[in-house]
Amino acid sequence: MRITTNAMLYNYQNNLMNNTNLMNNAMTKVMTQRQFNSYATNPAAATRAFKVHSSLNAVQAQHSNNQMVTSKFETAWSNIQGILDDLSDELGRVPALQGLNGTNAMDDLDSQALVLRGAAEGIIQSMNAQYDDDYIFAGSDNRNPPFAIDDDGYITYRGVYIDKTGTLDQTYETKPDGTVITNRDILKQWAEEDPLFVDVGLGFALDNNNKVIESTAFDSAISGIDILGYGVDDDGNPKNLASIMLRLADVFENYDHNPDYDQAQALVNAFDTSQKAVIDKHAEIDVKTGFLNTNGTQLESNFDALNTERYNLEMVDPADAITELMWAQTCYSASLQVGVNVIPQSLMDYLK
Repeated sequence: MRITTNAMLYNYQNNLMNNTNLMNNAMTKVMTQRQFNSYATNPAAATRAFKVHSSLNAVQAQHSNNQMVTSKFETAWSNIQGILDDLSDELGRVPALQGLNGTNAMDDLDSQALVLRGAAEGIIQSMNAQYDDDYIFAGSDNRNPPFAIDDDGYITYRGVYIDKTGTLDQTYETKPDGTVITNRDILKQWAEEDPLFVDVGLGFALDNNNKVIESTAFDSAISGIDILGYGVDDDGNPKNLASIMLRLADVFENYDHNPDYDQAQALVNAFDTSQKAVIDKHAEIDVKTGFLNTNGTQLESNFDALNTERYNLEMVDPADAITELMWAQTCYSASLQVGVNVIPQSLMDYLK
């Protein structure tokens, strides 16, 4: 079989070009520390890497959501803790009992009334606290302050009286089908609250009606009216902690001309009941905060695992990359050396 000079030159050029490409690729690996820089280089690894990057972005967004909600619930927990320790206990229960046991000292009763009224206003201010631009205890309507106290000392939630005599059964709205929604109904609805779902990595999904499946998302809404209470008990006394303190302040202030020890005692009893209910709600928020902290740790672990997989898919071992480059340079140098023997010499080469 005869091998022509042109055939040898053609094969040599192909081999030289291949070795040049190998050296360039090896050099690129050393400089970029990446296995591939285009989809065509390694389609299988690139496809998997794309999916991993997508998962990393999702986990990062979920972790950010989780951190935001965790901070919100930690702030809510701290605010309620302050209400229980300072406002309702030291400035609520203590002066209430002092006033109840010292009902013959009018000046003392007036002082206790002032303390109770100030503490009640402090509770409302705490329940109107904000995290970022959102009102923490406003439920799903977190753009407006939820609580207010009118000039007569009655509390409203989203503009509706929560326990003022004669207001609970008033009509809040009438539906197109004729259904009447009373203030009591709407307060109950707000206490149960429309959820404010957030994707924190629980498998966020929608049902056939495009509604969020509750088990796949976290409800970040916190209803202040559910925490403090609303309505009245069987004796007609408020269930809301701040309202009880305001009504008790009214009793103490009017005690000099209209003494009502039984009413004061009933309000103190209602205060104890309401305070226990707030403690229970405080514990619920503590449980949710603990869950969010645990979930945040799990998301961080997921991110680390995905990032490790991404590194293994995309990145190279520097030692291996340098070894590959050195081998490619050796092959390239050998190709150039072979060319000395393969490429025919020209007339000028002979003249030299």
